[in-house]
Amino acid sequence: MRTIVTSYSNGSRNLLLLAASTLLPALGCGSRPSADAATAPPRGVVVRTATIEARDLDETLVLTGTLRPRAQVELVAEVAARLERVLRDEGARVAKGETLALLDATDYRLANDRARAALAVAEANRAHALAERERADSLLKTGGITDKDHLSAQVALQVAEASLAQVRAEAAIAAQQLERTRVRAPYTGRIGARRADPGAMLQAGAPLFTLVDDSVLEFEAQVASRELAKVRLGAPVSVSVDALPGAAIPGKVARVAPLVEERTRSFKAVVEVKGREGLVGGLFARATVAVGTAAGALVVPPAALVRDGSDPSRAEVFVVRQGKAERQTIELGVEAPDGVQARSGLARGDVVVLDPPNTLSSGAPVEPHDERRAAAPPTAE
Repeated sequence: MRTIVTSYSNGSRNLLLLAASTLLPALGCGSRPSADAATAPPRGVVVRTATIEARDLDETLVLTGTLRPRAQVELVAEVAARLERVLRDEGARVAKGETLALLDATDYRLANDRARAALAVAEANRAHALAERERADSLLKTGGITDKDHLSAQVALQVAEASLAQVRAEAAIAAQQLERTRVRAPYTGRIGARRADPGAMLQAGAPLFTLVDDSVLEFEAQVASRELAKVRLGAPVSVSVDALPGAAIPGKVARVAPLVEERTRSFKAVVEVKGREGLVGGLFARATVAVGTAAGALVVPPAALVRDGSDPSRAEVFVVRQGKAERQTIELGVEAPDGVQARSGLARGDVVVLDPPNTLSSGAPVEPHDERRAAAPPTAE
């Protein structure tokens, strides 16, 4: 719309000029930045946070190692012979004394028969020598034999007894060699491996089986020397293995070495668990040992800690105060997988930054992000 002014008086002209001077600043205010916008604080770094709480914190110690059977032995051929039969194979559970394999016993059986025959001859010789000595004793009383002949009868008996003892030993050796052609289990367990096939000619000492006693499995763990007072002999543990997800297998600390290695500044602890289905030697295992409880501890999430490794008893956290992150050094106490005790430097209700960025510095503005609120569905207005 246009307005055409054809004439105006001096008073009207003054009124128009006043209106124009009033309107021009108002029209220009939309394009000029305000003082508040120019001085607005910069946007802070968005961070995840957690609130420090007080609760009882169980102190645990995690030991790691590889499971081993309590006993493992290589069964070998004790005599040179051909492997005739294999009676038990890999994975089989066997009892103590059970026959696992048979070697060709022909030669050893013949040697045993020969030794038994020689034993029978030696026993007969002794019996004859004993009878001769007794007859010589009777003749000596009546004067029917000389002292020399009587002495000869005694010597003959002694020789016969010595010969009998020698033959008995040889017969025992022959019987033992024959028995060794039967390979038996020295204890109850499971066959872990078979090393030879039937028909193979074996020398003495050739491996035949690997036998394991998996009724109890154990593993060794190297523990830092500072934890020596916490690891007690017989302490209960909860063992987990990757092969059995979710399973907590009860066990105990079976042995604790009384020496600390100078090079590693650690000592050896042995954890044992009872055998069960699915547990075999060679599995990686973790044992959680309960060593105490810190009552009413100020618990810090592990993700909030910034460590440099120089002092394991101290760490740094970023505490959110008045919209800014402040770096704070704290003294650590009990450490558990779900939290760490703060002995000093924090108070209940403090808000700390989780996974602080490397670029975060003390005094930097931050915007705490509540993931639970962000994940909640919007409400209808």
